[in-house]
Amino acid sequence: MKRLISVLLASLMLFAVMTPVVNAAAAQTQATPIIYLRGNGEKLYNADGEEVAADIGDLKISDDGEDSKNKIVEAAVNILIPFLAEGMLNNKWDNYAKAIYNEISPLFDDAILDGNGNPRNGTGVHPDALKNSEANAKKDMIRNGQYGYFSYMFCFDWRLDPYEHVDRLHTYIETVMKSTGKSQVSLSSRCLGGSLLNAYLEKYGNLGHVKNVMYCETLSDGCNVISKGFSGQINIDAKSLQRYEGQLTFCDEIGFGIGFDVAEVVDEIIIRTLDILTQTGVMDDFTQGVEELYAKLYKALIPAIFHSIGYASQPIYWTLVEEEDFDLALDVMFGEEGSETREYFAGLIAKIKNYREKITAHRDELYKKFSKEYGIHIGVIGKYGFLNAPFTEGYDDLSDSLVSLKDSSLGATCAKIGSTLDEQYVESRILEGKGKYISPDKQVDTSTCMFPDTTWIIKNVHHDDFDPICRVVAEKFLNGTDVNVENSGFARFRVNSYDTKAVEDMTEENCADLEFVSRAEEKPDMMTKLASLLRFVTMIFKFITMLISGKPLF
Repeated sequence: MKRLISVLLASLMLFAVMTPVVNAAAAQTQATPIIYLRGNGEKLYNADGEEVAADIGDLKISDDGEDSKNKIVEAAVNILIPFLAEGMLNNKWDNYAKAIYNEISPLFDDAILDGNGNPRNGTGVHPDALKNSEANAKKDMIRNGQYGYFSYMFCFDWRLDPYEHVDRLHTYIETVMKSTGKSQVSLSSRCLGGSLLNAYLEKYGNLGHVKNVMYCETLSDGCNVISKGFSGQINIDAKSLQRYEGQLTFCDEIGFGIGFDVAEVVDEIIIRTLDILTQTGVMDDFTQGVEELYAKLYKALIPAIFHSIGYASQPIYWTLVEEEDFDLALDVMFGEEGSETREYFAGLIAKIKNYREKITAHRDELYKKFSKEYGIHIGVIGKYGFLNAPFTEGYDDLSDSLVSLKDSSLGATCAKIGSTLDEQYVESRILEGKGKYISPDKQVDTSTCMFPDTTWIIKNVHHDDFDPICRVVAEKFLNGTDVNVENSGFARFRVNSYDTKAVEDMTEENCADLEFVSRAEEKPDMMTKLASLLRFVTMIFKFITMLISGKPLF
């Protein structure tokens, strides 16, 4: 009997010891390889293997002393003079647009694509980056029973049509599944990566290879700044410009986005411009017609800017144009049907129309199809607390500084920046049993999102600020099975503090807006409006003027 009891006890002890191991193994089988589709962060190189400026943040201009400074000032003034002397006085903007393109486009010559939306000058992702990405796909990158958010990073030339990458992404996914022994993967996208994610799921989502999908602050549901900018829909608000100045200063302090620190050379540009205005007698007209100048300036400026930095020729940015703005955007960026510019860009236009017809025209139906028909578990992370660019419609939408929360959350109902949802609206949602979807600051209702129970919202986070603020939530969701807000351990609404560098569950006590949101004057006077306009104009040339020290913009 003692021997039998001993055997039983030993068996029980062995079972007790083995149980954690079995559970650990079960946890490992639940974890799914995570493949990350990033936005426009991949560096581009020319045929000689030299890094090229693919975006404003890539520009570097060496410090050649006073001569370099003078050249920069002359370039900026060369752009401003046609605007002031011809555009404002005579409503002739052709030379102004040409001046912008002639001064800026050489800096981005390697980033601008040809009329078919293909690379010029042999530019693209470095071959070594592609090799490293492919090599990782052949490894099992699991650590402690979990896959990291950046375990598998699919490398691609983000400028191009997303459909040019989906077949290679499909092969990449099959390689990862084979190397890990898993029958499915999880896909996560950030920023522009959402457009590639949608294109892949539209073509291959029905195969069952994808278990979880996370849209992290993506532009997959459109981007107001690009959509309204491409279509020339301008709406300038002086109070928003003031707020934006404060935001730019704040961004410079935290090191994200385009900061704003008026350099000596910028002051010189302003002084020289004002001198010219005064000497020519334009200043009187200028101060009297500031409101009209806003619209004139940006209607002429934005198409020239988008072409000179390459955005207008890059199919990826056209995936962000809303269906309602698409035809108008084609006219603004390429001219009317039959124009010489339209003919040159015919191949590009065919590509962007293809994406529009397959995805943009019916995105909501596609999201439902991905979820219900394909059985893909979809999660969303959205951010807000910053302002959109102040020159397009939607400048006062809740935003992470680039994409509005309504878009990045796939449908949240939001108040305008600096305000709250209507009290009656909030009360009605509470009576309907949907109070848990209302943010503590009363600015957001996620019950109207496409996937309300798997949507997390974080306040006071800039678009460029991702890791680890969003990564920890995304990893939990992407590694798991049926993870949602209720069982994730992460609150539906969270708030970030740049002072304490901590992210907490949002409460009524810690949900205040950032200071610059409420800093603007209620009724700016004329000189304040003029100062705001001049400062914002100079911000456009900041990538020329701020880099004489050899420092990158970001």
